[in-house]
Parts: sequence; structure tokens; C-alpha cells
Amino acid sequence: MKFCKIIFINTFILPFFISCNQKKNCGSDFNAFIEKFKKDSTFQKQHIDFPMMEYYSDEDFPMDILERMTTEDSYSFIDIENDLPTELRNKDLYDVHINQNQDTIYYQKIGKQNSINITYKFKCTQKTYHLIEIEDLTD
Repeated sequence: MKFCKIIFINTFILPFFISCNQKKNCGSDFNAFIEKFKKDSTFQKQHIDFPMMEYYSDEDFPMDILERMTTEDSYSFIDIENDLPTELRNKDLYDVHINQNQDTIYYQKIGKQNSINITYKFKCTQKTYHLIEIEDLTD
């Protein structure tokens, strides 16, 4: 009976507590992290895993997805607040969704009745979040 309890704890209870602790180790407040990431260029650069892949729609052929690799040398500040064309920057035109899948957080801007579709993919590494990928499918 004691052996069954140990197996139950190791199989079901322990992974749950490890999972909860991992989320806390990453800094449970992603909102505070993203606000600092948006404003502080030094902080931002320190929280990007280089080289970082960016995927985006081809202007001439929107169904084609192009990619580029951003290296530390080619990095420039990513202005998440103003990453859309001027005519689409009105915050009433899109919603921000933050979804978590285990140790990955997807910060998404999804248009209400337009083609806005940007996803910033953050991964929990070294007890904090790091941007690992950008997918901009806005037409």
C-alpha cells in the first residue's frame, strides 16, 4: 500500500507542484514584464533570444509568408505599441490576447474587422521571459 502511495504522488501530485513552481519561477506577472519590455530598449534587448525568427506577409503576395532572422547586430527596438501602419494604430481596431501554453506565452494583436494579426512568442527561460519569434500576418 505504501508503494502505491509513492507511485501516486510521484506520478500525479509531484508533476503538478513542479509545473506550478516553474510558472512562478518565470515571474508570474507577465503583464508587468510586457509593459517594461515595451518601453525599455535595454531590457528588451536582454530579453530576446538571438537569432530570432520573424515571419511576415509579402506585400505583393499576401498569401506568401516570408522570413528573416534578426541577429543581435541587426536588432533595433521593437515598438510593440506602434508596430502597425499608422492607419491601423487605433486600439479600437484590434484586441490583445495573451495565451499561455505551458512555458510559452503568445501576445497577440487580432483585428476586429480588419487584417491585423501579429503574434509575439515568449518563452520562459532562465526564470524570466524571452522573445523567441514574431509572426506578422497583417495585410
